[in-house]
Amino acid sequence: MSNIDLRRAIEQDWDFVALVTEACMRNYVEQAWGQWRPDSPDDFNAGIHQIIRCNGDDIGCVALVDETAVVVLKTLYILPAHQNRGIGTALMQRIIERADAGKKSIQLRVLRVNPARRFYERHGFVVTHSTAERHLMTRSPLESA
Repeated sequence: MSNIDLRRAIEQDWDFVALVTEACMRNYVEQAWGQWRPDSPDDFNAGIHQIIRCNGDDIGCVALVDETAVVVLKTLYILPAHQNRGIGTALMQRIIERADAGKKSIQLRVLRVNPARRFYERHGFVVTHSTAERHLMTRSPLESA
């Protein structure tokens, strides 16, 4: 696999994060709610975002909130041209290792229409609650971590 690394997001990354979010989510949002409404730059929290880089190029973003007993995965978006290359799996393994080391669960929300649910299930997440539009998924820490 290519050289993958993360860098902390800065306020100037808003346009890139918005582009990646739309590329990854617009279709599913329109299926769920009928209309895409882009976020505002005022909603961007650079403090929780990291930019995913591959061979020096920005290719996606991940947003994590590390709480006392749980890590909340807000986003894990990779530009479509870079998907299905093992990058998401490698990043998810890093997130899982970090959460397991801290004996923390990982939680996320995924739209029901988004096939990413299968990706999360392959990594040990289970649906713990559902609404009409979303699933809340949780992965418990490994006992041996």
